[in-house]
Amino acid sequence: MRIFLPSGIGFCFGVINALQLAKSELEKKEGPVYSLGELIHNPLVIEQLTKKGMRVISNLSSINKGTVITRAHGIDPSLIEEGKKRGLRVIDATCPYVAKVQKIAKFLSQQFYQIVMIGSESHPEVKAVKANVPNQKMYVLSNPAQVKNIPQSENIGVIVQTTELLDNFQNIVKNLVKRRGEIRVFNTICEVIRQRQIEVKNLAKKVQAMIIVGGHNSSNTYQLVKLCQSLKRKTYFVERKEDLNFDELKNFETIGIAGGTSTPREIIQDIKKILEDKFTKEGEKLN
Repeated sequence: MRIFLPSGIGFCFGVINALQLAKSELEKKEGPVYSLGELIHNPLVIEQLTKKGMRVISNLSSINKGTVITRAHGIDPSLIEEGKKRGLRVIDATCPYVAKVQKIAKFLSQQFYQIVMIGSESHPEVKAVKANVPNQKMYVLSNPAQVKNIPQSENIGVIVQTTELLDNFQNIVKNLVKRRGEIRVFNTICEVIRQRQIEVKNLAKKVQAMIIVGGHNSSNTYQLVKLCQSLKRKTYFVERKEDLNFDELKNFETIGIAGGTSTPREIIQDIKKILEDKFTKEGEKLN
């Protein structure tokens, strides 16, 4: 068996920033530290932070002191104000790429564009963007067929969830540009995620199976799973090494391993070593 990794693995800048903020607050030991929602979408990392003392909460109603860190996916601005009124110290850990999407949404709203966001309506990032333009109707599209649900409008402004697949974004935009009126399109997919999608796509084409490592609730990790499946590759979506199916994996001669931007580099390297120790004596390079 030969096992290969793309060059891009481990955390992105936004995740690193959020984790550094959380760890810094925990090290101060100046009172309780809370995360308003999961700081990032990776259960192993959240477990590590909770062991150090961080508590994950779903709302602010149960606390009146301490430090609250917002999730990297963004947050409803009204919750930040509520936290400050309660006397809480609020630290905004929103990823800069996500903050940029929020800024563009506000600009489009001010310019009276009908906002269309491509992504998943249930995802925290999309909810946070919508909350940043509370007086603006915003349509969220997850596939090209949904374009027909948007009323005809003279001006449409398009933004995209930072973790969206580039192909899906392009296909939806192709359908949107067939409509009348002005359309302004902002490609707000995260550069790191976009590059990772390219690398994973190239790797998947060269191996028999792919193992994608990350939280099952991680959007950008799930997009990598969908990408590999679209290439007709046998794809395994695992959160931790205990999820590996050795009985099936032993049947492949070449396997690629990749992970989302909230997946620690160490977990991917650990899984690679486990497979190498079990199925091969020496890893080889794939040309």
